[in-house]
Amino acid sequence: MFSTLKNNRWFFIPYLLTALLSFSIILIFSKASVHLYLNSFYSDFADFFFKYLTILGDGIIIPFLIIILVFIRFRYAFYLLCSYAVSGIFTQILKRSFFMHEPRPTRFFEGIAQLHLVPGVDQLSMKSFPSGHSTTAFAIMVCFALLVRNNALKLLFFVFAALIAYSRVYLSQHFLNDILAGSFIGTFTGLWLYQVVMPLQWNWLDRNVMSLKMVR
Repeated sequence: MFSTLKNNRWFFIPYLLTALLSFSIILIFSKASVHLYLNSFYSDFADFFFKYLTILGDGIIIPFLIIILVFIRFRYAFYLLCSYAVSGIFTQILKRSFFMHEPRPTRFFEGIAQLHLVPGVDQLSMKSFPSGHSTTAFAIMVCFALLVRNNALKLLFFVFAALIAYSRVYLSQHFLNDILAGSFIGTFTGLWLYQVVMPLQWNWLDRNVMSLKMVR
């Protein structure tokens, strides 16, 4: 585990620093004041950017990523699928069993404060904690960060994950503590399953779609 963290420090160090900063803010200030402060920073470009970037945290992109990875190696596709499924199931259990009555920003501030809302975004009202999009974003990006060797790409994957997570706050779908929890679930799951899936000695895992065609 330590060697994995060390070899992927270009992802995990920025994540750790960002997570510590976010956690400190959550401890010092109320989630309401933090959200109102962050919500005061907006622009037409940011509205457009985050409205569509947030889609990358939706599970709808998983099949496309799986299709790409099966042409490289089944092991990578299996790893990504496991990371997405396990982190997603855990998050949904939390949302639907323990935090189903946790209000999202629009419901929380209803009749209290006027939020900047992006036109065309359907606002959800409950099951705020934790953020499913943030969980998925970090689960996916951790997988890719661990699978590539290029440090610049590792850092880029962290930036993508962080921006997707922040999009949920920008769009007032979640509070900062929601996305921090989601990012932790996704990151931990991806890191843990890397230790589980990579050592597996199943022969088919190191094949790909093209190799199966050649065998036939």
